[in-house]
Amino acid sequence: MGSLERSQTVQPDPGSVDANVAEAQIAGLVSSVRRLAIHDGPGIRTVVFLKGCQLCCLWCAAPATQSSDREVVFYPERCLACDRCRAVCPEGAIGVDAAGRRSLDRARCTLCGQCAEACYAEALTMPAARRTVGEVLAEVLRDRVFYDRSGGGVTVSGGEPLQQVEFTAALLRACKREGLHTAMETSGFQEWGVLERTLTDLDLLLYDLKAMDPEKHLRFTGASNDRILENLRCAVSRGVATIIRVPVISGLNDDDENFQTMGRFLAGIGPIQRVDLLPYHRFGEATYGRLGREYTLPTIPLVSDETLEELSGILRGHGLKVQIGG
Repeated sequence: MGSLERSQTVQPDPGSVDANVAEAQIAGLVSSVRRLAIHDGPGIRTVVFLKGCQLCCLWCAAPATQSSDREVVFYPERCLACDRCRAVCPEGAIGVDAAGRRSLDRARCTLCGQCAEACYAEALTMPAARRTVGEVLAEVLRDRVFYDRSGGGVTVSGGEPLQQVEFTAALLRACKREGLHTAMETSGFQEWGVLERTLTDLDLLLYDLKAMDPEKHLRFTGASNDRILENLRCAVSRGVATIIRVPVISGLNDDDENFQTMGRFLAGIGPIQRVDLLPYHRFGEATYGRLGREYTLPTIPLVSDETLEELSGILRGHGLKVQIGG
């Protein structure tokens, strides 16, 4: 046998035992796994939240999933002032102010995680962790009985699951091999080929739309929506079951023009199961401070029920099924 032949490796066929074993070892940065969820697809579900998102929406309710790196989350109200964190921090990033309160100097923090490991009160945490497909699947399968009884399954969310497409695609394949219903929530802000890799093993696509006007979308999220709209058009044309999810924020995207444009677009691209209108809330506001960031929309009022009904009526006028809440 020549040297070239000796250096070649035989790749296992997709679906073979060897391929499945290798796939189970693919790792991703998982922010959290939420069991017994009821708002992220049909039935009772397990939602796998991945870390990292290319968009930076002004109203993001999950800021801890934006960064593609692990982060320290500081809950000062939990701090017992035991100073175990200060003793182990190699950079001296834990300080004490004049009132005796502990603080984290993020400019000095190197994200080594020693403070979070030492903090038994969980005032300092690093919730995200690298986990393999096999590890996550094992956790997902613990609730199979609930999926079977309720018509539920697993939903991959974020952050943005397409930023970790190797892990996302492998997890979806593994779930389908187990006969589970699969869903994915995405902004669609990736190259088409990235989104396309997930569709074969996807039963339901939960697709976020924020604003139809490209300039407004850029201002609100940090990116244009051209790729997002085209990817949605392509996915629907493939026959993928799709639910549109629209966060509704007073004064930003709750105008009639935005929803008329959205209605015309959605009515023209093919069958959509329904559109979910998700009223803006402030549930994630406190997390910004715990991450050392500023929350930029503290004065935005909550959207009224009357406005939600009016916007629903606009979309229904285009022949779309609409649900308030998701």
